[in-house]
Amino acid sequence: MNGRASSSIGAFSELAGAGLVGPSCQQCALERTAGRNYCGACGNPLRPRCERKQVTVLIADVSGFTTLSAQLDPEQVSEIMHRTFDVVLEAVHEHGGTVNQFLGDGVMALFDEDRLEHHAGRALDAALAIQEHIETVRREVRRIYGLEFRIRIGINTGPVVIGTIGAALRSDYTATGATASAALGLLQIAEPGQIVVTERTRALAAGRHGFAEFGAMPLTESGETAVVYELSGHGAPYTGGAVLAAA
Repeated sequence: MNGRASSSIGAFSELAGAGLVGPSCQQCALERTAGRNYCGACGNPLRPRCERKQVTVLIADVSGFTTLSAQLDPEQVSEIMHRTFDVVLEAVHEHGGTVNQFLGDGVMALFDEDRLEHHAGRALDAALAIQEHIETVRREVRRIYGLEFRIRIGINTGPVVIGTIGAALRSDYTATGATASAALGLLQIAEPGQIVVTERTRALAAGRHGFAEFGAMPLTESGETAVVYELSGHGAPYTGGAVLAAA
């Protein structure tokens, strides 16, 4: 997954850097524009192809996918992955997130709310729910096929650019930027079954969850380091009026 996911993020970065991520028409396939605000084909107002948001990014990756693919029929692997993705989708949606991209044998989800501490905490809750509920699938795979797989999860909070890559015939909706790249980098650190988060995410959910510090580690190609933690469990339940730790 990591190579394919890096390619997706890199592709979006190149488009943005090249100035190709501009406004588009939601009504027709043509890219002609009349001035800056209206479609030259149908006259409808143009909408931005991307926008900058503060979010918490969760990336979940199936560890053991290669072994499953090598030892099982494609139909059997597809069924296992289908059930795994169902678990991830349900947990993400239950905790107020949105799955915005499937990355081969993994998933990228975004948690976006008005208050950073809310979506950081909910992303952590979703990750714990994923690890809890995937155990049913893991036990069945072990019982039926004698094989093991686990999920590792990376979570980071910060600004991303969210938008569409491509044109009318082929497009993809994704998030890019240092925040998404760091979340992807966390998967290089996480062991199968672990949930790892950055200091930013941990601070925003302080008091609600348990953490174990890994230390400062490089997460992106630039070599910039971040303090990384393993999420170890739930803390106090969130209540709507509670004010959690600020960044």
